[in-house]
Amino acid sequence: MNDLVTASRPVAAHAAGPRHRSSARASVSETITPVERVRDAVTTVVGCLGILTVAWLVASAVWGLGIIVFVTGSMSPTLPTGAAAITRTVDAADLAVGDVVTVRRPGNGAQVTHRIIEIAPVAGDPQARSLTLRGDANDSADLRPYIVTSAPRVLIGAPLAGTIITAAKTPTAMLGGSVLIAAVIAWALWPTSPRRPSDDAEPAPLHPSR
Repeated sequence: MNDLVTASRPVAAHAAGPRHRSSARASVSETITPVERVRDAVTTVVGCLGILTVAWLVASAVWGLGIIVFVTGSMSPTLPTGAAAITRTVDAADLAVGDVVTVRRPGNGAQVTHRIIEIAPVAGDPQARSLTLRGDANDSADLRPYIVTSAPRVLIGAPLAGTIITAAKTPTAMLGGSVLIAAVIAWALWPTSPRRPSDDAEPAPLHPSR
């Protein structure tokens, strides 16, 4: 009878062991400091921004995407001054009346982003189109049509986004952003002190020797 009781004790000890270890691990996880939580959150945000940047670079290279900033109000109220838009370069044959496209003025090469109000074929060049454009805020069309074989077409735009992009491209903002990213990386890689179990954690029982 005594042999049976003695043999059953190690089994009970083994069964209780995992529960004690889980309690100890939970106590350790609860000792994360607020500074460590902030560091994890900041590192996650910076990492997500880096992933989005890489994804944008790949998408722009594969699908011909670009970003334009509106510095005048000729496309108000749809795309007012300070707005930004994502564009995709398409063939002239794929353009339609009502599309908003970016072209260059003959002579000075200045960029113009206006809406197409008329499309005509170009004699001798089946790939080209003659585009008549007009800004949404303008009463009359542009003075001359634009001959293009392809053009960036606006996919989506957002007010104020261009102001943010313009501000982010200033030397001060770029320098500050570089310093901030370097600081976050250094903070993330900085060694931390080992975490200790809290005082109320119960020590795991020792397994009896057989």
